[in-house]
Amino acid sequence: MSRRSIPALVIVIAGLIGLVVVGRDTPQRVTPFFASTGGTWMPAVGESGALTGTWICPGLPTDGTDGRGGSVVVSNSEPVGLEGRFMVLTDEGVAADEAFSVDQWEQVRLDIGTFTDAAFSSVVVEIDGGIGFVEQVVRHPLGDSVAACSTDTSPTWYLADGYTVEDSVETLILTNPFDEPVVADLRFSTESRQSEPDRFRGFTVLPRSVRTIPIAELGARDEPIISVSVEATAGRLVVGRSQEYRGGGRFGHDVSLAAPELRDQWWFADGERADGVQETFAIYNPTDEPAEVTVFFGGLPLADTAINEGDPIVVPPRRSLIFDPTAERQIGGENPGDAGDTVDGGDDSFVDLQQPTFALPEGRHATVVAAVGNPSLVVERIITRSTEGTIATSVSLGARPRPDGFVASTWHMGIGPDVATEDALVVYNIDQIEATIDISAIGPGGPSPVPALTGIELTSGGITTIDLTDPDVLGRELIVTSSSRVFIERLLPRGGELPGRSSSWLLPQSG
Repeated sequence: MSRRSIPALVIVIAGLIGLVVVGRDTPQRVTPFFASTGGTWMPAVGESGALTGTWICPGLPTDGTDGRGGSVVVSNSEPVGLEGRFMVLTDEGVAADEAFSVDQWEQVRLDIGTFTDAAFSSVVVEIDGGIGFVEQVVRHPLGDSVAACSTDTSPTWYLADGYTVEDSVETLILTNPFDEPVVADLRFSTESRQSEPDRFRGFTVLPRSVRTIPIAELGARDEPIISVSVEATAGRLVVGRSQEYRGGGRFGHDVSLAAPELRDQWWFADGERADGVQETFAIYNPTDEPAEVTVFFGGLPLADTAINEGDPIVVPPRRSLIFDPTAERQIGGENPGDAGDTVDGGDDSFVDLQQPTFALPEGRHATVVAAVGNPSLVVERIITRSTEGTIATSVSLGARPRPDGFVASTWHMGIGPDVATEDALVVYNIDQIEATIDISAIGPGGPSPVPALTGIELTSGGITTIDLTDPDVLGRELIVTSSSRVFIERLLPRGGELPGRSSSWLLPQSG
């Protein structure tokens, strides 16, 4: 097993409270902090000692076409069994409503394709007493993907990165788990325009049902970036996205949750500059005011800290841009086109990005994209890696601290690799202290430390990749515990004979 560490960027901060973002009237370089804002968090295990009882999954293809399908995994790392119910929702309503149980220290996998042949289905899992957590895994010819299910509904949902270049297909999956209809408005932004199509103003998602919207229906074809806002005027819902990448330098498949709110910080543990790796960030500002954005790279050698001295980026209102940390400028809107029903061209020139003194160094890095001032952003990272003569694209929504600023030191993984996988976990230590990581596997007797994965060293402010090759961890629920605050991503094999990885977050445990 390799335990690759990257030297840390040394930052002296009073009280070691983390990285700080402070709003200013002048465009001075600032660094991120954990803002105390209201609103939702990312899917998490536990809240004040009690685990969340309801989980809504972002959506699964269930028609069985070309091997498409998916399942929901309920993990129980407690010394008592759990009981609950799950509902399978489709565009026609409730396809199944059944009870289930999970023994202590066990998992149950629900194969949703056995209940329906709808194109897409969503699953609502309710657990008595609240113990346990829920994730979904999608099988697809372009690669499998794993995503946590949501512990929140929301009246607003946002997606920064959508893609319809060449034969790529993006589909929104809207789930209403309640007994009353949801009425919502949808708008989208590309690199050159924003639009609010008439047919998606005041559209309805029926009670306990799923509605799918192919992005092509919005008139956004052959677009390298499509950002979407779904804002309910009545009710609350959950929004997911199914994305097939089939051209234009991307190849793969991903199903994931949208963001239920705007934030001022988005964190990414995994990032890499290397031959055959293309990393970009989709930054979406759906507000009515320009957003001043800073980008901070963590886990860098001390000699390369000047990379963080660049000027802020300005994202125009209701617009999107693609930030490439290795390019001389990010891609922005150049010529506003006919967006259909409404168009807001705004400042449609390219926005120059002042380059740092040094280029982003080779190797891994973490990234924080932050807005100076009020929460106004949604950010997703796109990584395409060349492997075995082909490419694999994975897109991840950034992680965020809890609204009170909490960042977890314990993270849970219900779905891991079934085969030995190097660099399966990427861990970013946000604290400026040296730390250690211990990994436990859940077995018949409960959590058990894995000797080969105990006492892994994590440098101050640094990044470590961890191999999951020990037979004791394969196909098992894992608990990763650090002596410092960390963000953790998993890089899982895409499944079948496909090379490459798909990225997703572990689930943080509330403290």
